[in-house]
Amino acid sequence: MITPVASDGDYSTLRALLSDYHEWMHEHAGDVYGPDAELRHDVESLADDPESWAWIASHDGEPAGCVLLYGTAGDVAEFKRLWVDPAARGSGLGRALVETVAEKAHTEGYETLGLTTPPWATAAHELYESLGFERTPPYPETRLPEQFHDEALFMQLKLSATEE
Repeated sequence: MITPVASDGDYSTLRALLSDYHEWMHEHAGDVYGPDAELRHDVESLADDPESWAWIASHDGEPAGCVLLYGTAGDVAEFKRLWVDPAARGSGLGRALVETVAEKAHTEGYETLGLTTPPWATAAHELYESLGFERTPPYPETRLPEQFHDEALFMQLKLSATEE
């Protein structure tokens, strides 16, 4: 089940899931990635950005995943921090979270949905490609700091294509 983050309890759960995500990133990226600073940035950006949304996924009644969506500029939205707990991977939660953000971005009037993903997240790459995302060069609307562009894979989905 996918639910939007709306209450204080939801935000606590989201924070715990995002902490897991950032620890996973730190394990792979090493010292160039500061999990505490990134978690603070996520929490602050959700609080400060009126064009931001978050969802939590549950599996067997327990929180097991999350995703964030940001309107970036003009007709482009970008999702970040897709996370599914390793115990729930393969359950379809990742796909459901991506479909949720694509639907919300389309409903909000965005024409393109972008993402950045680390090069080692091959299962995520396969998921995104199966949903119609195409690899692109870095796009100007991304929230990923330029210093990480060489280390990331960029993808986009034309949301009008999701109506077919």
